[in-house]
Amino acid sequence: MVDAMVTDDGTAPAHPVRVLWAVPRSASTAFERMMIERGDHEVLDEPYSGAYYHGPERISDRFPLSEPEATIGTITDGVNTLADDRPVFVKDMAYHPADDLGALLDEPWQWSFLIRDPRWSIPSMARIWPDLTVAEAGFTAVEQGVDLVIASGAEPVIIDSDELCREPELQVATWCESMDLAPDPDALTWEAGMREEWERWQDWYGATSESTGFAPPREGEPPAVEGRVAELVEASMPIYERLRDLALTT
Repeated sequence: MVDAMVTDDGTAPAHPVRVLWAVPRSASTAFERMMIERGDHEVLDEPYSGAYYHGPERISDRFPLSEPEATIGTITDGVNTLADDRPVFVKDMAYHPADDLGALLDEPWQWSFLIRDPRWSIPSMARIWPDLTVAEAGFTAVEQGVDLVIASGAEPVIIDSDELCREPELQVATWCESMDLAPDPDALTWEAGMREEWERWQDWYGATSESTGFAPPREGEPPAVEGRVAELVEASMPIYERLRDLALTT
């Protein structure tokens, strides 16, 4: 875990900021829904996606410029401002801050990571975005984030999605301990329904909006893939296997 640090001007938010950097299609939105259910955090859904896809500094041209205020700096300042009032939980994809991910390590935030077997996560994403990029597959950025934490002298907090979905109570309790947070078993179930926090990406959140808890992991053989998707899976597997060996145990 990365300990909270003060910013360059000697100040820090009054309350913790806990960040989950994930790969896509890894039950990250279910984890976020659990944090919403707790009710003790301001929960932000992928705020840095605004900078990556919609803002003036955007890396991807997948979408038109539609959020001229969405820069890395303004998003970061907004997170810290919210944390002056109450604890904040951020769920985001590690690739969204792009080259600024390393700079965010200097923020007084607690980092954690969520991974999933790319044989499942990447084909799931490719069904919606068949032209997904290496960055959007998610693994290179998560590995970069983990290496930044290790280089800082801290121990990375990594959750494997299959283990989370197989043993949510144990995995969430272990994560909470790593984040200096009391577990709340009642938050592991919730009422189905779309959330206002998901407005930007609600087309991706249909399954989670219909859920009432963490769904068991998929069983059986992963889907057959070919072409670019198969290449992305093959390139991501060594990263996943390395990070899985570092993941939380219960």
